[in-house]
Amino acid sequence: MKILTKRFGLLEADPEKVLAFPYGLIGFSEYKQYLVIDVEGGDGCLKLLQSLDEPGLEFLIMDPRCVFPDYDPELYPADVAGLEVDSPDDLMLMVVVTVPKDVRKMTANLQAPLVINPRRRLGKQVVLASPEYTTKHSILKALASQVRRTG
Repeated sequence: MKILTKRFGLLEADPEKVLAFPYGLIGFSEYKQYLVIDVEGGDGCLKLLQSLDEPGLEFLIMDPRCVFPDYDPELYPADVAGLEVDSPDDLMLMVVVTVPKDVRKMTANLQAPLVINPRRRLGKQVVLASPEYTTKHSILKALASQVRRTG
């Protein structure tokens, strides 16, 4: 199938890789179909979540454990309801990344992860109750902290 994107123009997409978010994303409940596109130079951590319903709607997302290795949010049954999960091991977590003009201020939203069942191609954005996670975790500070721990 062909999809139109703002960033890449017309792309060929495998319909088997489309993710459905039956409830949409927070603030974008009307957009339910997305494609995950690898970001060049993202080392497998960064990806683009491209809406199939709206070519101009895309989100930079990442595997939070690439930068926040201790990220281990508690998910409740309501958080995974509707994702057709057989086991918690079936789930994958991604978080939305915000990149301002000054990229050194790039943040990750650890409070509202995307919980995805890749086998069923179903996803849901949940809001965590834990006060330790916020919508603006500094990616640069986390990376610097990792360097200090390993260096």
